[in-house]
Amino acid sequence: MHMTVERVSYMHENELMEFMNEIKHSLRPNIKDEAQVVQMAITLVRRGAADSYLYDSANRMVIATIQGVDEFTVRLSFDKKDVNCSCNQPGWCAHRVAVIFHLYLQFHSLTDWTGEWRRMETEQMALKVADRTPSAWNDTLAQLMNPIRIIGLNENPAVFIHKFSLIEQKASPLYPFEWEWKPLFDIYYRLHALEAAWPYIHYHLGENANSFSYGKWYVKNWLTEQFGKIDDAVTSISSKPRLFETDPFYDELKKMVRTLTLEQPGLYEERFRLYRTFWQRLFSQKSMREEEQTILEKSDAQTIYPLLAFFYIIEGQYDKLETVNEFVTLDNFSEWLPLADVADYEDDVDALAIIMQALLPFIHDYLMQSVTRSQRAHFVRRIDGLFEAAHFPEDVREKMFSYYGEIGVDVYTDFLVERERFEEWAALMHRYRVPYEIAEAGGLNIALKKNPAAILPLLHLYAMNFIEERNRQSYRRAVNVFRKMKAGSKKSGKHDFWNQYIDTVREKNRRLRALIEEMEKGNLNL
Repeated sequence: MHMTVERVSYMHENELMEFMNEIKHSLRPNIKDEAQVVQMAITLVRRGAADSYLYDSANRMVIATIQGVDEFTVRLSFDKKDVNCSCNQPGWCAHRVAVIFHLYLQFHSLTDWTGEWRRMETEQMALKVADRTPSAWNDTLAQLMNPIRIIGLNENPAVFIHKFSLIEQKASPLYPFEWEWKPLFDIYYRLHALEAAWPYIHYHLGENANSFSYGKWYVKNWLTEQFGKIDDAVTSISSKPRLFETDPFYDELKKMVRTLTLEQPGLYEERFRLYRTFWQRLFSQKSMREEEQTILEKSDAQTIYPLLAFFYIIEGQYDKLETVNEFVTLDNFSEWLPLADVADYEDDVDALAIIMQALLPFIHDYLMQSVTRSQRAHFVRRIDGLFEAAHFPEDVREKMFSYYGEIGVDVYTDFLVERERFEEWAALMHRYRVPYEIAEAGGLNIALKKNPAAILPLLHLYAMNFIEERNRQSYRRAVNVFRKMKAGSKKSGKHDFWNQYIDTVREKNRRLRALIEEMEKGNLNL
């Protein structure tokens, strides 16, 4: 018998409410497989897959056909309070739930129902978090992060960000009100977020975190935000007296940080940054650090040696630090380099010198094999800055510039200008054909003041290059260079040389009327 779906829903409203209540308590939002059943049923309803049905008034039964790639038949008996499906899955399947949902939404809001159903999860979590134990917090937050943990690695980063924003909305009511507990809970929350999202983060950033795409930009910003929140929470906690009741939470925190640092793949600098944040700023007691060293020494993880060296630096154990050159290789260079930053931050010249000496033999190969072209100049500047901070001999630093080649020109420029070696600076500009604009920003004006005679040949080359471009704008730029040469010649006392030089240039280019006009305007003779 044909009867409108609205009529069927109206006639059996009470029975439908009972079915909905059973679904609500049988399928829990915090259980991944059960939550997926509800989500799939909602998708089927929205696609109209449950629209085809017949009503058997004699037996008070709805016979619905779920249409899709495969067809399934659902028999809903209001008398027997029973729902069967041809898929033969036990319990509530998405097809059974979809038929109930389709009838229910004729007079009720399915969106409101699903919102209330999901709030059950938050309410249960809030009750669990109220039991202030590390295990209760960990269980609740691990459950909260399930949508991130199951996300596909190829999923669009915008979807990843959206899912996390929904998790943040759920997490907001879980935070303790007391200021002593709130930042501690936030640290737990952020660490669970990082642990759940790390496979996804590593997939998108692990190969080359510095290459640009909008997807990577989303993920990188998210990661930066989590570290920023952790930094803020650690600052807040470390500036206040610690409650006795929080001791178990801090003990668990050490395990969480250690596990994430040692066991997650890739992005070592980010993992080390996290470890460093806690052990430099929060766990600063000597006994705590000694205990952590003992735990690391018993670990068989591949990355323990840089972490042990980290403690050698912050605890001033130079005799143990001297052994690092036994463990540094080209393959693990990136794990040791952050330790140089630690020593530099601590103003520990001795520790920094030990680390840089161990890294020295591998710098060139690492630069050429592992650093992307866009990041090489930055890497060279970073390395040279660490050599300088470690008080390395200048001849060692200068020898490294010969390894860097053109990549290190920018840094070598600063090195030469600081030492007022302007003849070599000019030769460097000429050798690598450094554009005039870069030379001007990199020491040209300083050289003009200190030793103008040393750079006159270089300025001559720049002026001739501008003239060769054969346009008025370039002629004006050439005249500006001539003005600098004029000032340098005047300061050097080379009046006759300059007048002879500029007259020769004018005579040689007398057919370039626009150039001659610009030179006349420039009043270039002394």
